[in-house]
Amino acid sequence: MIERFGKDFDYSAIKRDVEWRRQTAKERGRDARKLAMNMSEINCPVCGGSNAAPVQWIYNMEYKRCQTCDLVYLPEIPNAEKLKSIYVDTIDKLEKAPGDDLYNTDDFENRVTLICQPKVAFVLEHSRIPDPVWIDIGCGIGDLVMAANRAGCSAKGYDIDEREITHGMKHGANVEQCDVTVQNAADLLGASDVISLISVLEHIPDCASSLEMLVSSAKAEAQFVIEVPRFNSLSSLVNINFPELVSRHMMPPNHVMLFTDKAFKHLLDRAGLEAEAAWFYGSDVNELLGNLALADVGNNFEFENLLPLLNELQAVVDKAKFCDEMLVVCKKKRK
Repeated sequence: MIERFGKDFDYSAIKRDVEWRRQTAKERGRDARKLAMNMSEINCPVCGGSNAAPVQWIYNMEYKRCQTCDLVYLPEIPNAEKLKSIYVDTIDKLEKAPGDDLYNTDDFENRVTLICQPKVAFVLEHSRIPDPVWIDIGCGIGDLVMAANRAGCSAKGYDIDEREITHGMKHGANVEQCDVTVQNAADLLGASDVISLISVLEHIPDCASSLEMLVSSAKAEAQFVIEVPRFNSLSSLVNINFPELVSRHMMPPNHVMLFTDKAFKHLLDRAGLEAEAAWFYGSDVNELLGNLALADVGNNFEFENLLPLLNELQAVVDKAKFCDEMLVVCKKKRK
């Protein structure tokens, strides 16, 4: 498998300063505690096991680590209707809905050029088909769809969040509000050369069976592009040690799970996929410094002197595979 490490990023382009962390942690904490009522128990979403060891409590929800496949997940989550409502209609009126920053704060064009275009370029570098038909599942505001179309693809995105879809359409993204299910997957995906799930699977309690369904609905030559949060990361270590300051990454109940490399391979094997290329990157150093500043641990320390070095420091973390994200291009296994 081909591996790439590191991705430079202009952190000033996306508004995620210490004040954002402070406010977001408060809002996500209150939302999580509100949702942590009338919970339902689930087995491991990847292997179905029920033997898991405690990891950490974050906002009244406890992450555990599966002793069979190594997935880190929430064995107790809000019921399916309430969990889905977070993305559809926010029945309980969350203070910080998952897409709030995407359609209220972030600049759409910055997301397309700085975040999505490098990912599209990586995928196309390892794609067997020039100018592929690309379907992005859980497309959000459609920034990746826009980047793919600009690169010559024929791309379309589907998402269940009406607010994000509306925002994306206003910016010209080829997106549609639609839930991809077993009933419509073959029609939506059958002609696709590339099918992406970018920061999607960690939100789905039945992620393994959902991925299996998507793979079975796609043609034999289709490639799958999957981005997931990694548990074996500096960001996880930071979240575990500052559980009341979490604003991203280990973020219950939005992130039902985080993947170790072992758990992710187990997921791919179950779905009938094989990794061809993986890109390891993250925002771990920014996460560490942001939390230290927020917790006042570094009182009187001049953090601003480290800001010009964020990408350089992060590159070391990425190379050690201690980063919080990975993007993987997969092919279907031959039967």
